[in-house]
Amino acid sequence: MLTPLLIVVGTVVVVGIGLLVVRRVIPGEAKQPHHDVAAAIFSMVGVLYAVILAFVVIVVWENHNGTGAEANVEANEVSRLYFTARALPEPQRKEMMELARDYAGTVAGEEWALMAQGQSSPKARAQVARMRVVVQGMQPTTARDEILMSNSLDAINALVDARRARTGALTSPVSPIMWIGLIAGSVITVAFTFIFDHSRYLLHLLMVGSMAALIAFTLWIVRDLSLPFAGLNAIGPDAFTQVLQRFREFPP
Repeated sequence: MLTPLLIVVGTVVVVGIGLLVVRRVIPGEAKQPHHDVAAAIFSMVGVLYAVILAFVVIVVWENHNGTGAEANVEANEVSRLYFTARALPEPQRKEMMELARDYAGTVAGEEWALMAQGQSSPKARAQVARMRVVVQGMQPTTARDEILMSNSLDAINALVDARRARTGALTSPVSPIMWIGLIAGSVITVAFTFIFDHSRYLLHLLMVGSMAALIAFTLWIVRDLSLPFAGLNAIGPDAFTQVLQRFREFPP
C-alpha cells in the first residue's frame, strides 16, 4: 500500500507548489474577472474527463475480473483432463495424467512469475501441444473409448481457449495514446482550478489537492488493474495450486 500513498502525497505536494506559484505570478485581482468563463469551461472539461476516466476504469475492471474467471476455467479443464485420463487405456492413461499434473505445476510455479513480466512459458505451451498429440494418437476400439477420447479433446480445446484468454491479458487494454489523453486530461482539469481565487491558501490547497489526489489515485488503480498479473491487485495462481492439491490426493 506504500505506492498509492506516495502517489497521493506526491500529487498534493506538486499541486501545492503549483498553486503557490500561480497565486504569486497571477494575483487574485487579475483572476476574479474571469471566474464566470473559467467556471463554465471547467464544468465542461471536468464532466468530459470524468466520463472518460469512468469508462476506462470499467474497462480495466471487467478485463481484470474476466481474466481471473478464465484462469479458473483453465484450471477446471486441467482437472477434468486429469480425472478423465484415469479411465483412458494405456499408454495414454499414464502420459495424460502426468501431462495434466505437470502443466498445472508449470503454470503455477513458472509461468505465473513470467506473466508478471508480460511473458508466458514455452514449456507450458509445449505441454498443451503434447496433450493434443497424445489424445489424437488414441485408436478407440469401443464406444466407451470413443466417448473418452471426445471428452478429452473437448477439455483440451476449452483449456486452450481459456489459456489464450489468460495470456492475452498480458498486455494492457489501455493503449499508450489513451494514457497520454488521461494524463493530459488530469493536468488540464487540475490546472483549471488554479484560476479560481481564494483568500486562504491552505483552504484552496485542501480543495484542489483533494481532487488532484483522487484523480491520481484513480489513475493508479487503472494502471494496476490493466496488468492483471502484476501489482497489488495481481491475480494469483490459487486455482492451479488447488488443482495440484487434488492431484496429490489422487495420484496416477
